[in-house]
Amino acid sequence: MDSKKDIPVVSIVAAQSGTGKTTLIEKLIKILKERGYCVGILKHDAHKFEIDHKGKDTWRYTQAGADNVVISSPEKLAMVQLVKKELRLEEVLALFKDVDIILIEGYKSNNYPKIEVHRETLGGELLYRNSSFDLTSFIALASDESLEAPIPVFNLNNPLEIVDFIQEKFLEV
Repeated sequence: MDSKKDIPVVSIVAAQSGTGKTTLIEKLIKILKERGYCVGILKHDAHKFEIDHKGKDTWRYTQAGADNVVISSPEKLAMVQLVKKELRLEEVLALFKDVDIILIEGYKSNNYPKIEVHRETLGGELLYRNSSFDLTSFIALASDESLEAPIPVFNLNNPLEIVDFIQEKFLEV
């Protein structure tokens, strides 16, 4: 049995950047934490990112050829692992331990339940209407405009109602 199936996963996606996905996720985290949940976040970055900084010990170890570098303190643990190709989403999710829910930003083509973020000023096509996506994976929209949709539409500026929805659907068994 795959134990990762026991941890609910919800993707926060958008057709374009600048819609407020990160800001919404920050608010969702705070509310979920206030309600006593342990929250995991997976942020997909399509670009080459660096969490190490030039000259720091961990950066120097990676530069020297280490395949894995872990830094640990009483408050945090971080790992830098060099990979030959991008890991499958399930392989990355397997890294999460001791969380009640995992929220994903990005990976919009995944099959996990999705809440699409839409901002009126940016316009554009909604992903849940795009036939190149698994439309059944879209469970809600979060928008700053009133939209007609076959799935629930939440006010982007009211994260409490979005958390209520997530909690009812995924966390209250």
